[in-house]
Amino acid sequence: WGGTCLAAEDARQDRKQVFDIGAQLLSSEGSTYDIQLTLCNQGEDWEGTVRVQMDVSYDALSCAYDTAIALPQGSTKQFVVRIPVRSIEDQDAAVKVSLLDQKGRAAEKSFKRLLLDGADALFMGILSDSYPLLTYLDMGGESVYYGGIEYPVQLMELDQDNLSDSLSYLNYLVIDDYNTSILPDTALDRIRQWVDDGGMLIVGTGEHAEDTLGGLEFLDIECIRVNGPGEGAYTAAYGTGLEQLSLAELKDATGRYYTEPESLIMVSSWGDGAVEVVPYALSELGQPDLAVAGWESCVWQLLQNANGYVSILNNYRSQYETDYIIRGIFRSFGNGSSNLNFGVLKWIVVLYVIFVGPVLYLILRAVRKRDWYWGAVPVTVIVGILLVYFAGRGFEVVNTRVYSVTVEKLSGHEAGDTSGSSNVTYLHCYDAGYREWGLRLAERFGYAGPVFGNYFYGNTDDKYRYHISREGDRVSLGMDPERGFEDAYFLTETSQKMETGSISCDLEASAKWGITGTVRNETSRDFLYFAVVADNVLYVYENLPAGETRTLEEAVYTSRQQSYDTVVEAYRHDYMSSYDRDHRGRRRDYDTIAALGTGIWEVFSREQPGGTVIIGVTKDWEKAVDDDCSETAYGCLYAVQ
Repeated sequence: WGGTCLAAEDARQDRKQVFDIGAQLLSSEGSTYDIQLTLCNQGEDWEGTVRVQMDVSYDALSCAYDTAIALPQGSTKQFVVRIPVRSIEDQDAAVKVSLLDQKGRAAEKSFKRLLLDGADALFMGILSDSYPLLTYLDMGGESVYYGGIEYPVQLMELDQDNLSDSLSYLNYLVIDDYNTSILPDTALDRIRQWVDDGGMLIVGTGEHAEDTLGGLEFLDIECIRVNGPGEGAYTAAYGTGLEQLSLAELKDATGRYYTEPESLIMVSSWGDGAVEVVPYALSELGQPDLAVAGWESCVWQLLQNANGYVSILNNYRSQYETDYIIRGIFRSFGNGSSNLNFGVLKWIVVLYVIFVGPVLYLILRAVRKRDWYWGAVPVTVIVGILLVYFAGRGFEVVNTRVYSVTVEKLSGHEAGDTSGSSNVTYLHCYDAGYREWGLRLAERFGYAGPVFGNYFYGNTDDKYRYHISREGDRVSLGMDPERGFEDAYFLTETSQKMETGSISCDLEASAKWGITGTVRNETSRDFLYFAVVADNVLYVYENLPAGETRTLEEAVYTSRQQSYDTVVEAYRHDYMSSYDRDHRGRRRDYDTIAALGTGIWEVFSREQPGGTVIIGVTKDWEKAVDDDCSETAYGCLYAVQ
């Protein structure tokens, strides 16, 4: 969108109403998609709602983001709709903008690939003296799976003059049959920085190995020798015709690369990007008279290998691979609809059904009062109703019930440190009825969105059940449920600091306890539980009041794992789900334990820290909802030291 309003389809031809709708994706900090809308009204005065949603082709959730607006005749208004990145399942979907009023839909327009900023291809730069033999790398228009979306590959021929300026546009850089020693140091430094920033470098070697690797000393790969076609130990590794190529024997000088056993391709993560080195010249693979079986799949696999080692794409995959962990933790938080314990109520009903019939008759017959039966039945019915009513009072939901967990980063030692001031709040909401409901968030929140979107299904023509609405500066969230006690999950963020204190620790290893030392809570909040993660081991302790220092002894839970993901997963399976009572025989506080688990998951999905992490959970937290509901608010405060 180039800054002018584009005409939208008028949904009602019988009215003198003409709208122009423009949409542009603004740069953001990465946690939100910021969509700037420009609306022009060339017709009569209009007042209503501007709705933004994903124009999906399947029956999946497309949350409606509504903004109340008035457009006088001849006016133009511009505003921004902020959508959390984690609320969007399909970035490739078109964004549909609709204008709605009391009479229906006034206008609408769809914008294809808006969330991708219009990107419709992956760009591959090729630096080679044999460029015509490498044009097959676009796979004839076949797509590559990249970040959950399939893109075609578009090639760009590079030389020494345009290399540095072109890197910022590229996803892939292929260097093959090219003497990199002639490149200036500034260009080589630029390549290295480009890879660190997330680029994918693919290097072909073969008979040109020494020239191609000559200037790329930072890769730490040495060419031992080059074997001609059919020579050397490499020949046995191939069965698809690659034995017809000259193959370089390469040495990984630092041991950082993974070598595929079959193809002997070397690949490694590199900063946020990836490096892949193949033992043959890609230009030789592209010779028209070479009878290599399935070379197209070879190229596809080559690109997918590089994708698999890029951190930003790994984070994308990790989001979908580990979402089930947070779903399992957060859905148990607040004893959601599937976990409400109706055991007592159930037995009252069962006993009543048994008693009111034959048992009551037998009792009256035994005392020779059978003629009282028809009078006793109404009395037992009334008593049963009263028992069910009073027993069921604990499960009654008068209005929407909300459980919230806010995760906020603190400093390690200094209370004045405001680094990492952004915090995220998760909300688990449900309502007893079938009615549509909405709740206004507190003033500190400027946007919101659903989470776990791929598990929701729409039930209207617009295919949405969740809705986020804005009126003035206030944001509301809501849902149109299909059944009673239907759970809804939202997230929202704010940059406002809710706690200015700090958490610090002084730890050392212990053969008996795992770790010993002290943890000091220099905040105004009492921690019901707190967790310490040291050397990839999670320790959970109870009770750390505000302003006090705790000497660590035996933890109530210890998870000896080797990675951050398994730390969180073990907490869910081993600690949350294993026992009804704690080590002292007391009934466990599942809500607090689940709130802490939510905080642990968020910390590791956000930080992936290398130091010691301390996370405390408190029930004394400001509510996220400023509306008529029953909210239980938890806070998770953490520090990385």
